[in-house]
Amino acid sequence: MAKHTNILLESGTNELEVIEFIIEYPENDGSKVVQSFGINVAKVREIIKMPELTALPNMPASTVGIFNLRGYIVPVIDLANWLYQFDNITPERKLIVAEFNNMRLGFVVNDVRRIYRFSWKQVEAPDALTDFGADNTSIIGIIKSEDKNILMVDVEKIIAEINPKLGLEQVEDIHHLDGTNYTILMAEDSPTIRKMILDRLRVASYNVISCNDGLQAWEMLSGFAERASAGEDIKKMVNLVITDIEMPQLDGHALTKNIRSHPVLAGIPVIIFSSLVSDDLHHKGEAVGADAQLTKPKISMLLDTVLDLMKKYKQLH
Repeated sequence: MAKHTNILLESGTNELEVIEFIIEYPENDGSKVVQSFGINVAKVREIIKMPELTALPNMPASTVGIFNLRGYIVPVIDLANWLYQFDNITPERKLIVAEFNNMRLGFVVNDVRRIYRFSWKQVEAPDALTDFGADNTSIIGIIKSEDKNILMVDVEKIIAEINPKLGLEQVEDIHHLDGTNYTILMAEDSPTIRKMILDRLRVASYNVISCNDGLQAWEMLSGFAERASAGEDIKKMVNLVITDIEMPQLDGHALTKNIRSHPVLAGIPVIIFSSLVSDDLHHKGEAVGADAQLTKPKISMLLDTVLDLMKKYKQLH
């Protein structure tokens, strides 16, 4: 399966395309469970047969080896082992080669089924996953249909836990504007990444409003806009927005498009901070009017960009 082109040509539609894959694992009574999972098409480079792997000493948990893919050394993770503590490596397995955060990784799965197109409104937050056996911290959402439930895997969270060096970088020296008079609204659905960004922004003296997804952020901003229309100063409520792209209910591109098309909110700077920011997808953020687009895990670049936009904002107001 070759690398996908962008099937969703229009930006800000609040749609995503999902590749459904299967993981099988045994229940305690020995019966087999077949569970559907999903990964965003935008993250998938290709799907291949299980290659011959080279094991390395002291490999992180659930990492089963590496292989050479046309000059790229690709680490391979057994998703069944990570999610269910069940070893799933056989020659019959498939390998999803994903690219995000400027790195490539392979994920071992039982089979790959098909591509679906969904609205993010159909993606529910993973508040309770006891019926599916998976740890809800490794799932970013559930897509429910009549015949199946597709669990959206939080591959960035898995990688960050397997190898913390691949998570958000540590920042020792934070140079900042006197941010105590500036408020940043942040939309990020991953609790782990949300806390890491939140902590660093607060160290830089910014006030931060933290939202769990794009819909919550939009409802908050809409409330600010109503107050501003009644005479309050919008600049005293929010000065900048940071948003992820992949989020249940409302994604970051749609959130940015909503902000830019709103008569009161249109002037608020927006930074897209996501693992999906790449040369191939950069045009989507431009199309919806983002002021900056940064790829995770470059937190130092995020802080620098916030600082630059706040300086510009201070000069303009």
